[in-house]
Amino acid sequence: MNYRLPRNIVPSKYSIRLRPDFEAFSFAGHESIELTINEPSKSIVLNAAELRIGAATVTQDGSMFQGKVELEPELERARITFEGTLLPGAAVLEIDFQGILNDQLSGFYRSKFLDEHGKTCYIATTQFEATDARKAFPCFDEPDLKAVFSIQLDAPNGYLAVSNAPEISTVDSGEGYTRTSFEDTIPMSTYLVAFIVGPLEASEPQMSANTPIRIISKPGQGHLRQFALEAAAHALEFFTDWFSIPYPGKKLDLIAIPDFAFGAMENLGAVTFRETLLLVDPDKSSRPELERIVDVISHEIAHMWFGDLVTMKWWNGIWLNEAFATFMELLATDNFRPSWNRWVSFGLSKGEAFATDGLHNTRPIEFKVVKPSDAEGMFDVLTYEKGASVLRMIERYLGPDTFRSGITSYLNSHRFANAETTDLWQSLDAASSEPIAETMTDWVFQGGYPLIRVVSDGSRITVSQEPFSYLSDLSNVGIEQSQIGSAWKVPLSIQIGQQHHKLLLDAEPVSLPLASNDELVIANAGGWGFFRVSYDNALLARLLARFSLLTDLEKFNLANDLWAQAVSLRVDIHSFFDLIEAVRGEEDPNLWEVIISAFNLLDHMTPSAKRDGVARRCKDALMPILERVGFEAQDGEKEGTSRLRAAVIEALGTVGGDSETISECKDLFVKEMSTESDIDPDIVASVLGVVAANGDEADFAFMLDRYRHPSTPQEENRYLMALTKFQQPELIKKVLSMTLDEIRSQNGPFVIASLLSGRESGPLAWKFLSQQWDALLERFPDNTIASMLSGIAALVSDESYYLEREIRAFFETHQVPSGDKSLRQTLERYAVYLTLRKNLLDTDLWSSAPPEIT
Repeated sequence: MNYRLPRNIVPSKYSIRLRPDFEAFSFAGHESIELTINEPSKSIVLNAAELRIGAATVTQDGSMFQGKVELEPELERARITFEGTLLPGAAVLEIDFQGILNDQLSGFYRSKFLDEHGKTCYIATTQFEATDARKAFPCFDEPDLKAVFSIQLDAPNGYLAVSNAPEISTVDSGEGYTRTSFEDTIPMSTYLVAFIVGPLEASEPQMSANTPIRIISKPGQGHLRQFALEAAAHALEFFTDWFSIPYPGKKLDLIAIPDFAFGAMENLGAVTFRETLLLVDPDKSSRPELERIVDVISHEIAHMWFGDLVTMKWWNGIWLNEAFATFMELLATDNFRPSWNRWVSFGLSKGEAFATDGLHNTRPIEFKVVKPSDAEGMFDVLTYEKGASVLRMIERYLGPDTFRSGITSYLNSHRFANAETTDLWQSLDAASSEPIAETMTDWVFQGGYPLIRVVSDGSRITVSQEPFSYLSDLSNVGIEQSQIGSAWKVPLSIQIGQQHHKLLLDAEPVSLPLASNDELVIANAGGWGFFRVSYDNALLARLLARFSLLTDLEKFNLANDLWAQAVSLRVDIHSFFDLIEAVRGEEDPNLWEVIISAFNLLDHMTPSAKRDGVARRCKDALMPILERVGFEAQDGEKEGTSRLRAAVIEALGTVGGDSETISECKDLFVKEMSTESDIDPDIVASVLGVVAANGDEADFAFMLDRYRHPSTPQEENRYLMALTKFQQPELIKKVLSMTLDEIRSQNGPFVIASLLSGRESGPLAWKFLSQQWDALLERFPDNTIASMLSGIAALVSDESYYLEREIRAFFETHQVPSGDKSLRQTLERYAVYLTLRKNLLDTDLWSSAPPEIT
């Protein structure tokens, strides 16, 4: 079936007028589309979904043709047929249409909130990417069919109307409405169009060069806007300089939407966000929360150039938009707050991509997109984190200046137009004289990544590659052929003592000399390569003995790679415990978060009778850190200490079961309840997690009340996720039932995922999910279902591992919308963990666990 539109007729400009009805939850619209007809035609085919189309006429050379509209729901199209023939040249198509302001967080939809008086208010807003503009107006809804947009929005009196371009005028349009007209946009794709109407307030514009920036949100949130304004102004200035191209819009509005399925959306000049990723009180927020806000704001503003100004020709290229915006967000955030060491903390995100890309059910970064739903599968860690990691690897290999020169050339060559992935590689080829196109083919068009093996004979090292995978066979992965590639052209930076070697490793091994048999060898020097490294025993022992000589990112990679090899049964689990011994003096939170995540998984899969062994190892490793950093921040402490403190507190109070840590968290929580003092925002989420995991109904009641009456969006999210940590069955069931109504549909899937991941809550959450499947699919956005199911992989404890057959049987008869590939990845990860669990049960894992700390 051909889902692509014919190219016999293409648009050049849309003039659209829309009026939302907040009582009937509907909208009415009229559009005039200026067309170029390339060949004689008796019909016009364009996209439309969930719309009722009324009159449709074409005017050409003074003649008017009345059209007959036939909807094609399966293809999400409308075919307008005319009795006469439309001749090559210019024409204008006029259409009247109506639609529903849905509650599915896609197309033209409604978002609701309670005002300060408890009154329910509604916002009409849009989310069109990938292919939902067709739910708001009939259009040529493919990214290469760019056009200019002239928008008019009718809004109830007193409501604010916002679109992509600056406002021209607002006039009374009768019946209690005002009509706001906006300037024409630059030529852009339909998925970037935005219109927002609601009882909203805008900040005073802050100028960045000639561009006014505003933050728009619900009334009463003005005190939460300043940090976002600062971050947005920085990003706009940074990217204007980095790309050496002016910002392509005339204004920049950042709009907080109460109900929003994604994190944010890069609509040109009218970027929409989840509230928690835009509105913030810095004095009440943790460093990671602030970092995440700067990341997302920078990501969306980077899209104004890479995605909006230059756009992919078709959805197979969406990865490049998102991967490059992720890469640029990291550059901008690192420039905004260099002390945050953003490239080091990105290692954790890169680790998530490694975890997925090591599955046989992975996919290439770029793959063929046939129908619109295929594009939905691209919005995952392989597009964002792996894509950005590969770009960083190439940037480090070529050098920042050469890489930047190639990017600027690419943007200038394709501005206001569309491009293919290969266009970028050609620009980088030309800028660098390196075989980038050939190299990137390996990384973009095959899944997986290599394991770089390094072995020494005392006088030389041999470096070779092989594909990495967690499972050695395909018996439990649901496919006949692995999607992991066979070989890559690997940009390597190898440090041997004081010598640095830069090379492009192919399928054949490479041999390099050692000056002495005790030289330190780092095969991923700098830590920017997207591959794992396996050292022979002698080289690994040398690295662990001189661990302090490595950079923070190199340390993180060594720990992450060693844990992955333990999970894949390539090395014995005790090799990872040896690493923990070697890093005792380290205080980088990224390194310790790898170790803590390992403790969490081991605790999850260890039989109940032996969990005290995990707890002892956890306390033995982490208690000395807490004794050094304490519960309270100290003046002048190192950047990152706050994150380390939070991670250690939560691990000791949950996996470690440490009574003193639990008691201290409860004392802090009592002070919070009595309003005697606020918990340090850097540790508040950890304290809440510890209290909830060890709490009772009274604690639950307080957290529920704070969730319902938060002072900031971040506080709302903290208390919501804390509610998922309680252990009592009745409290678990209450939170599950809340996902059917009270909890916003944008958050419900993540609440269920968290509950699935809990040792006590997991079986109850699975039972709820399987029984309420139809209700959950109806309520939650399609693109969030795969995230909801991700927690299934954690059902490996004594209380839940037996569910495997039931879970696999369930999904043989229940289809996952827009997430079949993600589901297969989750089920394979489940098989990985079950395999590891069986292996650990067959060994005397905890016989060497340290004694209880007293």
